[in-house]
Amino acid sequence: MNILIAYATYSGGTQAASEFLNQTLTGLGHTVTVKMISEVTFEDTLTYDLRVFASPSWDNDGLEGQPHMDFVTFMNNSSDKKFSGKPVAVFGLGDSSYGHFCGAVDIIEEFVKKAEGKLVTESLKIDGYLFNMDANNQLLTDWANKLKV
Repeated sequence: MNILIAYATYSGGTQAASEFLNQTLTGLGHTVTVKMISEVTFEDTLTYDLRVFASPSWDNDGLEGQPHMDFVTFMNNSSDKKFSGKPVAVFGLGDSSYGHFCGAVDIIEEFVKKAEGKLVTESLKIDGYLFNMDANNQLLTDWANKLKV
């Protein structure tokens, strides 16, 4: 399967998780491209068998649990586009001490549904990725095994 992992990051955690997922999926025999969401157009995403979107959750403009600003820009620029049933998966990093834990995942899922994308598995919400990388990488490995088109 030809997979795109499109991510955004503030502190490097989502990039590290995306790179780990890349290694895991490559080890499972997939061809994987990893790019920052700011380097991808909606049309670019349509050339892959599976799109994986990854974002941290952040406090943007006083609103807790928002996607990275680059994802907000991507979604705003793509608001009139359609995935037309194409497969998508979403994961996000967050901190469970906040009221809207991994809220970016929920917002990106809604974008995917509105754009008629097909979520291929339950989205993954990772708590404190950088503080417990071994356990969280195991979560990513388990989740990668569920990514079927």
